[in-house]
Parts: sequence; C-alpha cells; structure tokens
Amino acid sequence: MSVEPYEELFVLPDGREVWLETNPTPITFRGKRAVLLILRDVTARRRTEERYRDFFENSLDIIAVTDLKGNFVEVNRAFEEVFGYSRDEVRGRNFAEVLKLSKDVAEEIFRSYNKAFRERKNVYGLLFKVRRKDGKEIIVEGNVRLLWEGSKVKGFVGNFRDVTDRVRLEERLRESQERYRSIFNYSPLAIIVFNDRAEIVDWNKKAEDIFGWKKEEALGKNIIELLVPEHLRGEIQLIAERILEGEVYTHSINENLTKDGRVITCEWHNTIYRDAKGRIYGLSIVQDITDKIKMERKLKESEERYRSVFTHAPVLIAILDKDGRFVEANPAMVKSIGENPVGKELSEIFPKDVAERRLNHLKKALEEGELVEFEDERGGKYFINFYLPLELEGEKHCLVIAQDITELRKLNKLLREMVEVNEAIVRIGEREELVKKIEEILSDYSAKIRDSGQGECLEIRYGDKTYGYLCVENVDEEMKPLLKALTDDLAFAFKSMEDEERREELLKQLVENIRTIAYLVDRIRNPLAAIRAFTELFVDDEEVSKKIIQQIERIVDIVEKLDVSWANSEKIARMEKEIYDLSKIEKKFKKD
Repeated sequence: MSVEPYEELFVLPDGREVWLETNPTPITFRGKRAVLLILRDVTARRRTEERYRDFFENSLDIIAVTDLKGNFVEVNRAFEEVFGYSRDEVRGRNFAEVLKLSKDVAEEIFRSYNKAFRERKNVYGLLFKVRRKDGKEIIVEGNVRLLWEGSKVKGFVGNFRDVTDRVRLEERLRESQERYRSIFNYSPLAIIVFNDRAEIVDWNKKAEDIFGWKKEEALGKNIIELLVPEHLRGEIQLIAERILEGEVYTHSINENLTKDGRVITCEWHNTIYRDAKGRIYGLSIVQDITDKIKMERKLKESEERYRSVFTHAPVLIAILDKDGRFVEANPAMVKSIGENPVGKELSEIFPKDVAERRLNHLKKALEEGELVEFEDERGGKYFINFYLPLELEGEKHCLVIAQDITELRKLNKLLREMVEVNEAIVRIGEREELVKKIEEILSDYSAKIRDSGQGECLEIRYGDKTYGYLCVENVDEEMKPLLKALTDDLAFAFKSMEDEERREELLKQLVENIRTIAYLVDRIRNPLAAIRAFTELFVDDEEVSKKIIQQIERIVDIVEKLDVSWANSEKIARMEKEIYDLSKIEKKFKKD
C-alpha cells in the first residue's frame, strides 16, 4: 500500500518555519514492516507558490487558466469582479460559453490559442469583445501564455485587462480627429496652422483657393513673409507674437497677398493650442472678405444715394407695414400731412374714409404682389399714388410714392378753358357776344370783364389803350401767367374788332399765344418727369418700374391730347386767316 506524498509545516528549534514534503514508502526493515520517510525541504517552492497565489488573486489583471480544450480551470478575483461570475460557476465550462462570444470572435480566439500551442509561443496583443454575466459588452486586451507541466503543455494562462473605456476613448479621439480633418479639409474658410517660429505646418484646401499657394508650397514658409504686404509686417508680427505667447484669441482685418500678386482683404480669427508634448501652435481661421468689403461700400453708397433722393425728392415717399403703420416718411410727405406720421397708422392720420380707402389699396398691393396705382382726394387736394409691395427684414411692407396733382388738375382745367376761349375769339366777331361767352367759359372763377378793375383783376390792354379788366376769383399764382396770356389775346381781339384790317395780325398773335400755351403744357409735364426720374432711381424691380412708367406715360398721353387740341385751334386760326384773305380779295373785286 502506497501513500501519496504530502507537505507539512514544521517549526525548527530555532523558531524558523519550514515546509517539508514527506514521501512515505512502505519497506521491510530487519524483518519487520516499516515506512521509509523521505523528507524534502520545499519551503522555497511553497513560498514561490504563495507569492504566485497572492499575485494571482490580487492582480488587477484578469487571469484565467484553461485546459487545452478551452475549459476554465481557475480564475482570479479580478475575473470574478469584472465578469460577475464566481470561480465555482465557471470551472469546467468552456470560455466561449461563459463569455457569450459571437461565433466569429470565438473562432478568432481559438485560432490564437491554437497558434500558440502549435508554435509553442506565447501570443500577445489580443483584443476582443466579450459579455459579462449581466449581458453588458466590454472589450478586453491581453496575452496568452502556455502552461507547462514538465515538457508538456497542459493548458493556457490568459492575462487580460478591461480596456473598454480606453478603446471607447480612442474611438472618440479617432472620430474627433476624423471630424477635425474633415472640417479642416472641407471648411469654407481657410485654416492655417503655424509653429512658434511662424512657419506654416498645415494649410487646407480653402487656403489654397484664397491665396493661390498649394499646400506643399506653403508648408515650412513663414506665414508673415508669405501672406502679408511689407508695410503691414511689423503690425502683423506683433499679433503673431501675442498669439504664440499664449493670448487665447485675437481678431484682425487686414490686407494680404496672393501668389499672383493681388492684394485682397481678409478677416483673421486667431487662437492657440498645444500638442501632446506641450508645444504651442497658432491656428488661424481666415475669410476672404474682399468682395464683401466692395459690396458694403457699394451698399453704403447706394444707401447714401437712396437717402439723398428720399430726403430731397419733391414727390411724397413713405414706407408702411402690412397694418398701414408708417415706418418711414420723407420731408415732402411730412410737409404734405402736416405732421411726422412715423409710428402712426393711416387711421390716426387721415379721415376714416381716406384711411380705409388707402388701407384697401395697400392690402391689394401686398396680396397680389403687384404695383397698385390710383388717384384720390384728401382735404380738397388730389394725389396720384403708387403702392409697391416690398419685403424688409422678412416682413411685408409697402413703398408709397405719391404726387400732389391738385395744381396740375387746376392748370389742366384752365388750359382746356383757354382753348375754348381762343376758339371763341376766332369764331365770334361781336364784342358783347364774345364777352358773354368768355364769362360763361370761366364761370368757375366768377370771371367778369369790367370797365374798371378792383380785386383780382387783370388789365386787358393793347398798346396804350385799355379795353377793360378781366376780374376772377379763386385763382393760384401759377394760373396768373395763363390768365395774363388770355388777357393779351382778348386785348388783341378787341383791338381787331375795332380795326378789321388788323385781323390778320390778330390771327398771328393767337397762333403765337397758342404756342405759348403749348410751352406751358410742357411745364405741366415736369411733375410727371420728376416722378419718372425718381422711379428709375428708387425702384430696383425692373418690372415694377416699367409699370409705374407706363402709368406716367398714360398721363403724359392725356396732356399730349391737349396739345392736339391746341394744334387744332392753330389750324382754325390758319383757316380764319385764309377766309380773311379771301374776303379781302372779294372786297377788292367788289370795290373794283
């Protein structure tokens, strides 16, 4: 009967503790049965094993021992803590089952273990995903060593660490780097990186587009010498020094040079960053604002031009919001209304009927998105109005251009009446009948032809002789030159009636006066010309401008028709002259 060797702790007389391996062997000694004890001091081995056990149990790494089939033999405390299994739960179970490995991962690990077994080499740098007992996925990294027993491989010892956080961090870092590189490469702004010697170390595609230098041409070049005009280098050098000395952010707008020698204007946003070794780099984000500066300058000039036209235009201009509230009004509009209307609604400025009528026109312009043109009357004054829809700061507004045409209407009326008077002068040969007809035509002005003049009376005078006075009421200063021309016609007519022989001169004078009236018609066109000129300056929309000008041309056409009437009067005068000439010939024949 044999007894397995065993180990026991003994205390020596000097107090030292030793581990002895006892190997009992039955023997016959001097004819009697006995036991041969072979003692071996295994203290060193036991202490090595204890240290190993201590390391095994207290290691921060996950340590797992498996047999050649991949079944767990032993695991340490770190394994239990990380995976949530006790060692009793995993002993004898296959690692792929316990760690819930996918088929692909299990096969990959098996190939690594098999390679180690076949080549009798340890395997390093394994990285794979596993699952804990609670189902949470983690990532482990480690090595596999062969477990020897004598000259035979009995299994594997795996040392692993939970590197989930590190891998996730690396993934985020990689994604961040990819995002940075993507932003860097495809940024609509130039991005330039330079070191503490102002040497360019990175240069993106937009920088190539703006400055003309390819990346390989720019790298290593001094950023100031490459991009900054000589007269600005001292100033920019100070900015670069401030950046590299640690100033977190600087901003500047300055001129820069391109590869082809052009001078452009760029806006620079500058900051710093440090690499892993603590080295400082400058990072500049650059935008070419040359076109923007030009546009701003043009816009400013346009705004100044608009403001000048807006302020000094003789026509009435205002901007109203969709509710009919005044947003802006030029001086001519303020003067016409009698107060500054800005901030007030139409209903607060005008009588109810006028306000409602104009608000309806405003709504029509905004709803239809087209120009609305109309005439209306306010307080005895007449206006031609143009309502043009426009958008300001994303909101619907209406541009109002208006002209007071009260005097124009009065002058047109008086001109039409003067044409009638001239026709009567040509047609009527008797003074009494002519006076009656003239007073009838000019009845709106309470016109009377009297022998003496009091009040608003104009002398009817030819040469040194006075033929009476044309007395009128309710006339404006602008109407008086027309009435004066009319009195000249009357004086000549009365004189001609006295002297039939001078009738030919009368007709000539009438023609001349008709031409004078035609000249005054041209003066009437001036307000319309002012509106047309302002439209061409102020209204950018070509279609809308065309519509306004068409409306103006319609009014001009009406005036042209008056011109035709005066031309007809001139024809009448010529016919009368021809008749007069015939009558003279007839008289001569009779006399003969």
